[in-house]
Amino acid sequence: MSALPADQRVEDASLDAEITGMVAELLEEHGSELAALRALAHDFLVLLADADRSVSRGYLRGLFSEGARPIHREDE
Repeated sequence: MSALPADQRVEDASLDAEITGMVAELLEEHGSELAALRALAHDFLVLLADADRSVSRGYLRGLFSEGARPIHREDE
């Protein structure tokens, strides 16, 4: 039994519908497929650069990166 009246449409909230809506908005905003793809590529590269800056490079795979700390020697 449905809680909605028979003449009322249910919005598609699936991921595919959301992506389709975003693509339509991008095409409308940028005017062409090429311009929309260029805008997406630009945003993607900006996000990658930002993520790369926010990652700590001091400790990788169980070893400190070269030069991060002085080497402790027993004879000193």
